[in-house]
Formats: sequence, structure tokens, C-alpha cells
Amino acid sequence: MRYLRKLIEQFIIIDNEEWSYICSKFLKTAVKKGEIIHHAGEVFSEIWFIKSGLARSYFMDMNGKEFTWQLYFRGKSKHGLNHFMDDSVSYYENKGSMLSFEVLEDSVFYVAQLDEMENFISADKKWEHLARIWLHDTYFAATYKRVISLMSESAADRYKRLLEEYPSIFSRVKSYHIASYLGIAPQTLSKLRNESR
Repeated sequence: MRYLRKLIEQFIIIDNEEWSYICSKFLKTAVKKGEIIHHAGEVFSEIWFIKSGLARSYFMDMNGKEFTWQLYFRGKSKHGLNHFMDDSVSYYENKGSMLSFEVLEDSVFYVAQLDEMENFISADKKWEHLARIWLHDTYFAATYKRVISLMSESAADRYKRLLEEYPSIFSRVKSYHIASYLGIAPQTLSKLRNESR
């Protein structure tokens, strides 16, 4: 949780009492590789902060084909924070999420209920300020750039961008997950990797 405090204090000052209250709302949770922590169709009512490990969100098209939407791990990418897992659209609209969330390696998370965090954030302007910053960085900016990239960049450009953002991704994530994240066939990814060597 010290890492979370460090992230928070990049933007606002908090005291030990506030920090203790925040910590009391999170439950440390270990999850095994391969476990689905949230299924599409269910309302996403929690926020998961990743302490260690790796996870992804994905959706399925009408033919049952999976597409990786996002990868989650400790650290910061050029497109924003990616160590918070939730689906704010599902939560705020109170509708089933379009995404499922899968843990890709044994992982540890801190998990809090979104309604409790919402009550806490709305009680103080500085927490609302932090929430706006993170919503912009985590959701709006990241989603905007990801959609534009998928619609306008070539497969080679998307592959190059991925390596710039996540240099060690192939040591942690299976190639078929990476291919679906890039919106390309596994054979195309293999060709791009061979060409870049």
C-alpha cells in the first residue's frame, strides 16, 4: 500500500489519519493464475489495485472470439495508469460489464468496494480532484488513444508502440493475448516479431 500512497501524494497531500482510513477500506487478496475475477454481464462494483502480478480485461465478439482490451500490472505506461482494475461505466450505469477480467499469473491485489470509495471521495474536494486526474489518465486519455490507434495505425505501428510502452511484455504475456490486444492475427504478430529481430 505504500506504493499507492506514493501515487496519491504526487497530486495531493494526505495525513496519516486519512491514509489509515483508506487502508481500512482495502482487503489484501491473493489470486491464482487463470482465475476470472469478474465475468462479463455482472455489474463491476469493486476497484482492484495490483500489488504484484499480471491481469487482463477482455471481451468476446458475437462469434465467441476473445479480444484483450487492457493489460494490468505495476508501473505506468505512456497511456496512463494501468494498475487499477475496474469498470467505471458498468458501476456508474449500474449495468453488466462488457468485460471479463482474468489473472494471467499468481497475483496479489488490494480490493475496495466502489460505493465506499465513492462516499469517501465525495466528502472532500481534494479527493474529488485526485479522482478527476486519475479518471482522465486511466480511462479517458488511455481509451481515446487506444481507439484512435486501433482505427488509424498500421499493425507495425501498433506493435512498435507496444514495445515502447512495455519493453518486457513478451516475457510475461502470451503471444495470443498480445495479438488480440493489438487487434491482429497471431501469425501477423509472429511476422512482425521476426522482422524486428
